[in-house]
Amino acid sequence: MKKIKKQVWLAASAVVIAGNLYLIFKEDSKADRTEWLTDWDRSETGDVVEAFSAEGVVVPSDEYPIYFDESKGSLEQVLVKEGDAIQPGTDLFTYSSDVVDEEIARLTAEKDQTQQQISLIDNQLSQLRLLLSQAENEENESTDTNNSLNSDSNTTIIQSGDASTSVEESILQQETEKQKLQEEVKKYDTLIAAQESKKSDLTVKSTNEGYVKKIDTSLNNPVMIINSSVPAVQGVFDEKQVALAQTGQTVEVTVDTTLEQFNGSLGSVSTYPEEEPSVKRKSLYPYSAQLTGAESSDLYPGLKANVKVITEQQPDAVTIPNTAILKKNKKSYAVIMNREGLLERRRIETGLHVDGVYQVTKGVEAGEAIVIDPYSLIMKRGPFITPIDTDHIKKKPWNELSRTEKMKYALMGFLS
Repeated sequence: MKKIKKQVWLAASAVVIAGNLYLIFKEDSKADRTEWLTDWDRSETGDVVEAFSAEGVVVPSDEYPIYFDESKGSLEQVLVKEGDAIQPGTDLFTYSSDVVDEEIARLTAEKDQTQQQISLIDNQLSQLRLLLSQAENEENESTDTNNSLNSDSNTTIIQSGDASTSVEESILQQETEKQKLQEEVKKYDTLIAAQESKKSDLTVKSTNEGYVKKIDTSLNNPVMIINSSVPAVQGVFDEKQVALAQTGQTVEVTVDTTLEQFNGSLGSVSTYPEEEPSVKRKSLYPYSAQLTGAESSDLYPGLKANVKVITEQQPDAVTIPNTAILKKNKKSYAVIMNREGLLERRRIETGLHVDGVYQVTKGVEAGEAIVIDPYSLIMKRGPFITPIDTDHIKKKPWNELSRTEKMKYALMGFLS
């Protein structure tokens, strides 16, 4: 039995050796020129992002000082406390109304005095109109008498009417004076209304949302500081980072208290260090970043922030690993495994590269099969074979092959 097994093994070995020799020496045989590939992949489409990381701290995005106006009066009452959250329209403090009340009282007194003068003029006008009526009656009677006495004469005597004329002039003067006083009363009404409206201005209201940072009851301006509830990030860049940073660049911010990522942009980047330049220490350059859609409940002041500054990005780019790039004569190539089963060395052009991944701007399409390590290839062109992917093997196509074809492909795969 052992002898039979030995003979079977020897026969099988002979068949393998014979088949191998046949494939090697057969004219146009592919066996001696076929590349066996186990390390390959496909080009992908994705975002290539170049960025650097920095540290920062969460701060309010803005600060609003509130000033005290001494011309409006003295401070009557502060209506908020430090740390209070406020909304637009929240009452902050009020001025005393004593000054306004005094001014209203003065104007009211002057108005009353003017109205008394108008009343006196009205009494005088009543008396003058009575005198005018009497004078006109006397003049009419005098005219009738004179006309009767001279009815037989061709001579007519005309009365001068000095009394009625004098009274009419007095009435006109008094009415003119009354009109002036009435205009003064209207002026006082306007001034009093203006002072009354000032009372509504005695309460200072917030115009912004945020919280009260500081109150100075000693009335040193600003009397109050309001911090915005919108969070921002501040920090410093080192000498290398500040050379890459520019205003408007996108930032991605994370903090340890939440897994959420917050987006924004660099609002300012100082090119002058926060401390006076010195050869004894490294220069650090202040920056600030504005965030979008961030709530103060998630990012409150004082939290340490991890800031990722994106200096350049190429969205939806075709990418390959740097190990797949073949360099020759200052030119770049990729070895493509085409659909004909042949290796194809193709010249490529690359763009942005980050963490071992290159953007291919020309030469490779998305999804093409590429050799990961072209330097390890025996040849850069020609046919190739790869290990069988058992997950994709189907029995039906294999069963449809003839016995000769099955033997041929089995031997080519085994011997390769």
